[in-house]
Amino acid sequence: MLYCVAMLKQVLEQGREAADAALERLLPPATQHPTSIHQAMRHSVFAGGKRLRPILCMEAGRMIRAASVAGMQAGPPAGSLPSGIERVGAALEMLHTYSLIHDDLPALDNDDLRRGRPTCHKAFGEAIAILAGDALQTQAYEVLAQIDCPAEARVAIIREVAHATGTIDGMIGGQVVDLEAEHKKPDLATLEYIHRSKTAALITASVVSGGMYAGAMYTGATSADIGRLRIYGQSIGLAFQIVDDVLDLTQTSEQLGKTAGKDTAAEKTTYPALFGIEESIRKADALVDQACAQLDEYGTAASTLKDLAHYLVERKK
Repeated sequence: MLYCVAMLKQVLEQGREAADAALERLLPPATQHPTSIHQAMRHSVFAGGKRLRPILCMEAGRMIRAASVAGMQAGPPAGSLPSGIERVGAALEMLHTYSLIHDDLPALDNDDLRRGRPTCHKAFGEAIAILAGDALQTQAYEVLAQIDCPAEARVAIIREVAHATGTIDGMIGGQVVDLEAEHKKPDLATLEYIHRSKTAALITASVVSGGMYAGAMYTGATSADIGRLRIYGQSIGLAFQIVDDVLDLTQTSEQLGKTAGKDTAAEKTTYPALFGIEESIRKADALVDQACAQLDEYGTAASTLKDLAHYLVERKK
């Protein structure tokens, strides 16, 4: 184990609490008319997710803030979170949850279980589930449009996140290629495009947007800072999906909180299908090493992001 389990557990729990509190404030209450859509949105958002994207966003912001204010005497400690960054994280979680709701629909992955609970369309019907995903997407951009940072940075963050969720090297494009690759012999180019677009793009945007936000609030993140965060995000994002593919083969539905073996049943293009489980794990480990190397310049300020990178490949679900 390359990190302190107790310390990382505290970071994950505090990050989850901060993200949940922000989501509670920013989402319409379940009693708000029309109640069915707001209940469906909350059903999926508060289904017990790990909140990895908000946590990565917040911790990237913390690292850049520490680098920006190092040596400054006034203000909060350098290790503090940038004020208001949890709103950026909440918007990212809304987008992630929207993608899960739509992924689970019968027309896509057709899954009945998500995070150990009935999927949105099983609980509320397909029509409301589609609209709940749509609503979370629009709510996320409303939140991002109101984050408290300079306008130029706000626009840059929205552009970063929108591209990561779009059709060109983004989440939707990755989902399309994933669907079209089912029941076909996998090849490396298709596999990498799917993983880098469908999963790694939003993880990368989470890290980069956190850095952008912190940089805008303090002395500014340089293009070199953003470039390092981008490579870190792309590397851990791909590693995360490789591990997801391995867990789909090696864990039970009860352990995962979702239906195991779905990728194999659909003959999806995965790293284990192409390289086997052991080689896939080695590739994920190498990607984590590559990610951590990008942050060496930040010294101890980067320790949490490095620990999170290792956690992503050593997790069990």
